[in-house]
Amino acid sequence: MAAAFDLTGTVRSLLNIEANTIIRDNMTAEPMPPVPHALIDIAAEYARVLLGQGVDLRSYFAVPADQVPTTAPTRVPNPDEVSDLLTVSKDTFDRLRWAAKHACDPKVPMASVDRALFDRIINNCDAIKETFTRFGAAMQPFIGQNREQLTQLHVTHAADAIDVDDLITIQKIWDIGVETIVAQTIVRITGDVTTRVQHALTQPGSETLFAIHRQTVDTSISSWRDLLRVVSDIAGAAIGSLLGRRQ
Repeated sequence: MAAAFDLTGTVRSLLNIEANTIIRDNMTAEPMPPVPHALIDIAAEYARVLLGQGVDLRSYFAVPADQVPTTAPTRVPNPDEVSDLLTVSKDTFDRLRWAAKHACDPKVPMASVDRALFDRIINNCDAIKETFTRFGAAMQPFIGQNREQLTQLHVTHAADAIDVDDLITIQKIWDIGVETIVAQTIVRITGDVTTRVQHALTQPGSETLFAIHRQTVDTSISSWRDLLRVVSDIAGAAIGSLLGRRQ
């Protein structure tokens, strides 16, 4: 039986758009893989950032779950990899979340860009943990599996169907990853527009990059208007159908 179309939820998701411009040295241009693999990708990127800051992640995976929030943060010159410990689980993202939380303690000297990245990891881990509370039966075979174990399973996009809002959340987190956002524009349906740019983008020589960002915003707004028009048409047809039934 097909799932009911949630018109209210769709309209709510169209209340604003967000355009981000990111600078990256290299790109694979690959689409997001099925959700289980995407979650492992996200966890691996977050672990890489934490290990790069000298965080001893192994210590966070060595204690029982209820002791993770009180685990004392330790930094070592060459922390051990934890790729074998990362699984498709709420537990993995909880441990990464606390490791990032402790690592960006205000008393620890850290560049502002790194602190902002750690804050992103904390917030995104919390968001991902919430999605696990809504995963249905289709996701259960993959829960608790690490990357090597996932390769032994038949994982398809159809097999990991999840709530659309959760899929959008994971897609955005996977897309942005741990890259630095140099420009961000948020356009709300009320007409309010907010643009944030890094200071470097205001300097001479950044005109091309800023032009790319403006073009991205223009394209997003055009697509957004088309979507709003489609939703409006659907809503009108739905109301007309209901009125017709009452006659």
